[in-house]
Amino acid sequence: MTRFAAVAMMAVALVGCGGDTGEQSQDAAPEEEAAAAPGTVTIVEPADGAELDAGPVRVVMEVSGLEIVAAGNMDPGTGHHHLVVNGDVDWALPIPNDEGVHYHMGQAETEFTLTDLAPGEHRIIAVVADGVHIPLDPPVSDTITVVIR
Repeated sequence: MTRFAAVAMMAVALVGCGGDTGEQSQDAAPEEEAAAAPGTVTIVEPADGAELDAGPVRVVMEVSGLEIVAAGNMDPGTGHHHLVVNGDVDWALPIPNDEGVHYHMGQAETEFTLTDLAPGEHRIIAVVADGVHIPLDPPVSDTITVVIR
């Protein structure tokens, strides 16, 4: 038997027996896909870089890839909104509740009105956290800067 014939017979035997080609079956989901994909949050109002007149500022957030629920809910794929104004986020600890910097939206709200922004530049961070106010991991956040006139 020639070398070519032997190789051809082995290939036919592999195909006929359902031999492993190293590729996953289309029915089997890879581990990466089995884990929940991280969601995203976007501050849709106001626009990044907006110059706004003094007064209340409505901040509107949209999410994809997760569900916004009330605080206390620890179901996978869920969280609730927080805003951080001119402050920082400790990604491993619960978000504090200190008025003027950290704002909690624990009733599944998707918008919040800031009433205490002084004239000047302000950084606003939207953070989605779990039921006990710890930012989701990987982080789900968006940051904008606005100027109050």
